[in-house]
Amino acid sequence: MTNMLRLSGLLFTILCLFIVPAWAEDLKGDPLSKDQILPIDDRINALLPQSKTVDDNVRQIYQRLTKQNQTFNVAENYLMLIIEANIATADGEVDAAISLLKQALALDEKMPSKQVYLPDFSQAHLLLSAAYAGQERFQEAYDAKKAYIDKHYQYREHLYLIRLAKLNEKYETDLKFKQNELLAKEQDVKELKLKDVRSKQAMQQRNLVVLTLIAIIFLALLFRQLRIRSILKHLAKTDSLTGLANRRTLFSVGERLFTQAKNNQHALAVMLLDIDYFKLINDEYGHDVGDKVIMAVVELGRETLRAKDTFARIGGEEFVVLLPYTQLKEAKAIAERFREKVQQFELEQVAPQMAERNVTISIGVAELTDKINDFDDLLHQADEAMYQAKENGRNQVCI
Repeated sequence: MTNMLRLSGLLFTILCLFIVPAWAEDLKGDPLSKDQILPIDDRINALLPQSKTVDDNVRQIYQRLTKQNQTFNVAENYLMLIIEANIATADGEVDAAISLLKQALALDEKMPSKQVYLPDFSQAHLLLSAAYAGQERFQEAYDAKKAYIDKHYQYREHLYLIRLAKLNEKYETDLKFKQNELLAKEQDVKELKLKDVRSKQAMQQRNLVVLTLIAIIFLALLFRQLRIRSILKHLAKTDSLTGLANRRTLFSVGERLFTQAKNNQHALAVMLLDIDYFKLINDEYGHDVGDKVIMAVVELGRETLRAKDTFARIGGEEFVVLLPYTQLKEAKAIAERFREKVQQFELEQVAPQMAERNVTISIGVAELTDKINDFDDLLHQADEAMYQAKENGRNQVCI
């Protein structure tokens, strides 16, 4: 871990000192730079990559943006059509997606000629090719893919020509500098004194550059140290495989919630769950598949649980969920939804070798009552309930 962090810090310093300035120099005067093309709303730029994996948040942002459609320029409408096509594709409306992408490509003639070659715009051909391929319209898919490659090639060729021109310009500048240096050697003593003064000024500038580099390196080391500290703090509180709270964090949070619930007389429930027959999965398919099953269950739990709930892994295939301000009836309903999601999940999505099997969980639920004196006791009650679920045949919720 330490060596990796040292290497990342070194790469970050090199990036700051050499690579980033080189890129910035290449982009000066570039006809494809943003000051030469139609501006794009930052919200559209942010939504475009998100639309590749459509969710409710993407749809809501898109709906808000469509209300402002009349104020968008041609380039922004182009990208909005691509976003809408991504949403249509996610909804299975391939024909609608194809139509939208064609509408986007029809706007090429209304845009600056160099802007249509940018990757965000030329990807419309790539998306169109994928849509055609999905419908087995392979000739049209090929043509769309070829159009994308042609645009991408022109874009890369344009950048190459710009950089080649800058290299030529630099070479000519260096040549002129050498000629001026040769002429300077033929000047009189007064010119030599002036040169000496300039040399001292150059030395001062170099010293300033060295100090600046030292400051940058120091800041990079400080940043790395802070990141290491943040990572160590995170690792101390979370499970390395799932990213969930670990046992230590569970008991810290659990005791705090227990004390608050006791003092303020509000509800607190606990779920303790276990993946059924998990040892057999490990023995038959290996620990790698076992880890994938654990991660699948964790993701289903995250989808089911609320933001205020605490989801923790306490070891192996055993997990605990803390449900503040939750009565036993509501906690059981949440547990049932979680159990049903796991039962209905197709393991083939994460482990093809388990296509004919499914995974189930057994859940024990307990709530805080006057008879429970501490958090350990509450957790023990949930454990007893889970044991009862196991005894009753697994794949069920007991309270």
